[in-house]
This record gives sequence, structure tokens and C-alpha cells, in this order.
Amino acid sequence: MSTELQLLYGLRVASEVPLHQERADTAEGEPDVDIRWGDPVPLTLEPPAGQVLAHLETDQPYYTFTRTDDGGWALRFYRTCDFVVAPGGRSARVHVVEGADPGIAGILTAGALLSFLVTVRGDIVLHASAVQVGSGAVAFVGRSGMGKSTMATLMCAAGGTLITDDVLRLDDDGDGRLLCRLGATELRLRKSAAELVEQFAVAPASRLTSDARDALSVAASHTDALPLAGIVFPLPDRERETIELTRMGPMDALITLLRFPRLLGWSDPEILDRQFQQAGEIVERVPVFIAHVPWGPPFSAAIAPAIADAVGLGARVG
Repeated sequence: MSTELQLLYGLRVASEVPLHQERADTAEGEPDVDIRWGDPVPLTLEPPAGQVLAHLETDQPYYTFTRTDDGGWALRFYRTCDFVVAPGGRSARVHVVEGADPGIAGILTAGALLSFLVTVRGDIVLHASAVQVGSGAVAFVGRSGMGKSTMATLMCAAGGTLITDDVLRLDDDGDGRLLCRLGATELRLRKSAAELVEQFAVAPASRLTSDARDALSVAASHTDALPLAGIVFPLPDRERETIELTRMGPMDALITLLRFPRLLGWSDPEILDRQFQQAGEIVERVPVFIAHVPWGPPFSAAIAPAIADAVGLGARVG
């Protein structure tokens, strides 16, 4: 399988596991992380050995992350796969549960595993999709189903280029700016993909993912470390006819941002404290907006220009 070096979330990644990273430019040098398929493992509902760092369940356990005795990590996604990460985080093995879909394991590799690796390295990770508009970026933050990917799709249809979907790493440039690192090149949509495709002058290619989403291959940004101009929390509303954006105060923005981490269920105090400090820095440096968005289909052509205007990138889309 191909292990071409790819730049994802600021990491040089070599992976046997398909990540569906389609940028033409590839990374150079030694990989920061090498991802390989491991042996299949039997289904178990027992947590992996080690100190628990995070645990998430709804009606049943979803995942547990532990720090293992050798200084590495184990990430168990019950019923799907185990990730075994070596000390230092420079290599990982993906062990698919017997009978599970390897495609779902691949989705978790590109999203959850890489988010975990960036988090434990101490970098900022947001549950966000981001789009380049001119010389800046706008990020859409929220939990799954809030419309992050849909908003990013509308921005791309209006002339923006995709920085990432669902996972956004930010770097501090030392001069007060937060910079967006390149990530996913597909937009994974739950619903309305066909209607959103109609927004494009030329329909983007698409594929059906293992979790039954439509993945659109839109025009991708090639500018790594682009300044973040603004953050938007979308609130879809089928009863609205016009979009309304309200800039949030620092405290409200901080509380809201902390509600939507990319990985839920952390119990490790070091990581929790760092995420709080990072969120505080973000809301001090970047304007944050609540957007009450008229929700389609059909989707209003006024949405993308209104977002661009609010974050100071207006004249660049539409």
C-alpha cells in the first residue's frame, strides 16, 4: 500500500491506511508519524490497559484512551479498532476488530487518531472546518451535526478553498496571530449533498464513505499556516429567512468554544488545563460569532458573503 508522505495538521504522515488526502503537494523529510495496519483483534468491551486519559459512552461505550506502562498510548474504539501508539507518538498500528469495516477504521485514523496525536503534542485542535477566503481563513466550530461541513461547502461554492474539514490545528506565530494548518481535502456531508453540489459552477467529484456520508472533493487550499480571521458557531434554523451574525463577548465565546472539543471525554488534568488555556488565548485573538443561519435546502446565496463580511474577508466570495 502507498505510504507517500503527506502533510496533515502540521504532521508529516506516512500511512498504509487510506486517508483520502488529495493535495498534490506532499511533505518532505522523515515522517512525524508512521501509520500501519496491525493484526485483527477480537471484540472486547474491556478498556485497554493503562492510565485512563479519556472515555466516552452514550448508551454504550464508544472509546477509551489510556497511557500505557511503556509510555505509549492505546486508543480503543469499541467494536471498530484499536490504535496502539508507540512512545513519542512517531508510529501507530491500527488493529481492526474482527468482522468490523476497515473503512470506518480509516475514517477514525484520519480524524480521531491524528487529532489525538496533535493534542498530546500540546498543539491546539478545534472541532472545526476551515476555508481560505483571500489571504485569511474562517473556521466553523461545533459538534457533529451543527453544520460545520455544510457551511464550509457553501463558502467553497462561493469561491473559497478548503483548508480542512472536521479537524483544525492552529499554531501560534509568536506575533499574536493564530495560523491554520492544512488538513482534510474532502467535505463529508450527512445530508443535502446533492443540493449543495448545485451551488457550484462545476460540480465537485464525490464518493460515498464507509459511514454513509457523501464526501465532496472541492478546490483545496495550498497555503499552509494561513491566518485565522474569525470563528463562527453555526446555528441552523429552518424557520429563518435571513442570516444573522452576532459577535460574542470573550467569556461567552470561551464557554461556547469549550463545549465543542474535537475529542470528548477527557479526564487527564494536564490536557484539560491546556485546552482551557488555549481556548482563552483563541478568544482573545480572534473574533467569534454566533450565526443564525436559514437552513435549506435550498440554501441562500447570501450566506457566504455575510460570513465573509463579518470576519473581515468580504469582497472575496460571492
